Amino acid sequence: MTVMSMISMIMAPLAGVIVDRFRVKKTLFFTMTLLMGVFSFSFMFVPKVPLEMGVEMKCESEIIMIVHSDTAQQNTSSFNDENNDELITCKLTCQNTKSYDHKINTTNNRSDFCDHWTKTTCNSDIESINDRSRIDVTLKLKDMERTESSYVFYLSSVQMNGTEIPLKCQCGLKTFCHISCPNKDMMRIATVPAYRGNVLNLYQFWIFFMTVSAFWTCVIIAVTLQNPICLDILEDKPEDYGKQKCWSSFGWGGFSIFIGWLVDRFSVGKKEKDYSPVFYSCILLTICNLFVINKLKVTETKKSKEKWKSVYGLFTKHYVIVFYIWVATNSFLHTIITHFLFWYMEDLVSANNDHDQRAWLKTLQGLAQGIQCFGGEIPFFFWSGWIIRKMGHINCMAIVLGAMAIRMYLYTVIWNPAWIIAIELLNGVSYALGLSVKMSYAKIMSPEDSTNTIIGIIALFDCIGDSLGSLLGGYLFYSYGGVWSFRFFAYGSALMCLLNILSNRFGLTKDLKNCNFVAVSTTENNQKQ
Repeated sequence: MTVMSMISMIMAPLAGVIVDRFRVKKTLFFTMTLLMGVFSFSFMFVPKVPLEMGVEMKCESEIIMIVHSDTAQQNTSSFNDENNDELITCKLTCQNTKSYDHKINTTNNRSDFCDHWTKTTCNSDIESINDRSRIDVTLKLKDMERTESSYVFYLSSVQMNGTEIPLKCQCGLKTFCHISCPNKDMMRIATVPAYRGNVLNLYQFWIFFMTVSAFWTCVIIAVTLQNPICLDILEDKPEDYGKQKCWSSFGWGGFSIFIGWLVDRFSVGKKEKDYSPVFYSCILLTICNLFVINKLKVTETKKSKEKWKSVYGLFTKHYVIVFYIWVATNSFLHTIITHFLFWYMEDLVSANNDHDQRAWLKTLQGLAQGIQCFGGEIPFFFWSGWIIRKMGHINCMAIVLGAMAIRMYLYTVIWNPAWIIAIELLNGVSYALGLSVKMSYAKIMSPEDSTNTIIGIIALFDCIGDSLGSLLGGYLFYSYGGVWSFRFFAYGSALMCLLNILSNRFGLTKDLKNCNFVAVSTTENNQKQ
């Protein structure tokens, strides 16, 4: 998604410049919508990543082999049957992983597993496929403990490259291994749906990456053109942008609930979620969109020789610079939620080990998006014009950041993902009101016949926020988990809200009210004279 945002940084302002220069707004909008439908349906044909037969080797006080499985508690196989004394030998091919708290023995008498492991995997004279080492382990199926999410096997013996290895272990070591075992039950539970190697080496990843890139390019151009078309229809009432935009929330929320339920319904009895209803629905939705676009009366931009001079002049005004910083910050925070909230919900379900919640998780996620739209966005989109007129653009900008801080903090104090449905009511303030403020402020400050270009520049700052949010958010969620990451961003949003209030207090911002750019510029020039 970081790369997708970089693509957007180029395509969003470029789309605005193209339609201002060549007056092809409707043609380009129609074409991008058609291609969005084509590429969204093509996701169905992206090949799957190969499954792996993998286990985890762990070495602390003793050597154990762990097989992770979400259905360990429900599995009825008799692995730990007392009569099951049969010895099973499995072949492991392990990644080159060094022990992390053990010093290598410098003597010839190597006394434990860690020393043999280090000697085998770190010796440059030993050549193995993909830099891995082969290990043979012998175990009894009855010597197994079952936890909530894994099977733990205690090993009877370990051989590494034909050498018997002592079972003593004085280091901390953990590595992922491919497994080949004659026992069918063992192979069944060891088959994992996640690829744990380097995805950059998979052709499936690159097909997926190119499909996402093509789809995302069409989306960002279509959205960049959609906003000025909406503002053109509103003519001299840009603050009513939210009333028009609420219909997109109606579509988003309605289809999120319906498609979420449909995916779960089609996935009953299947090991993996069946997303085919999503992609088939894209055909119908694309046909409807193209019909509507064909009926739209789109106002093409008039050419203006002074346009670029006026656009450049905007960046010399401090209130415009502060506005663009707010745009990037708002997009940054919103990206954290859109990219990581669903993963956070799945983590909560896994932590609760609630299999009923897991079975209907997509429906729950669909409901969360439905509440975002029906309970949050639609009311605030509809009343955003009235709120902006009463409170002003600048005060609304601070409110948006404050609501985002509260929203993110609340994520961190719940234990049941169902509570997220209630929290998503704040999406109305943190997203819907923010988007209305952004578009109406852009329309008011835009030079004549340059709205498309200005909105394209705003989209560029949106993309900067998206890119940083994807990159930093991914790192923090991977390193510290969802709770501390959301809390960190909540504090960051509260800080930016405070800075926004202070910038307003010291006159670094300006509420343009219902004046247009020309009027503001004229007033400023008269004051200077």
